[in-house]
Amino acid sequence: MQKEKYYKRLFLVGAVWNWVVAPIFFFAYAPIFKYLEMEPLRYVLPLQLFMALVFVFGIAYFYVYKNLVRNRDCAKLGVYSKTAVFVLLTYYWIVGEIVFALVIPGIVDLIFAGLFLEFLIRFKPVPVT
Repeated sequence: MQKEKYYKRLFLVGAVWNWVVAPIFFFAYAPIFKYLEMEPLRYVLPLQLFMALVFVFGIAYFYVYKNLVRNRDCAKLGVYSKTAVFVLLTYYWIVGEIVFALVIPGIVDLIFAGLFLEFLIRFKPVPVT
């Protein structure tokens, strides 16, 4: 039962992380890019669409928080998406298109991906007989 409480909190924190990061980058991308001495975006729509999806994924993690068994598949999507975010941010940093500061949220996402994977491996729903 103690592990169930831990996993519920994990997914609640994951949801809040997405709900904090998404609006910041959705609305404040211009000053963030200026502060990081990056070129302003020519087209904002792709970034805002992505941030909208990040926010929606936060809702999915909230669903897992509410019911670990019924919404288990949302955790799988979290592992895939958060790993992809880390890989893409790291790649674009390596090739010099973004600054390292933008990789930091990807590192946080990679940590969440690992913790979500651990949940999927260790938390097995009790079969109904």
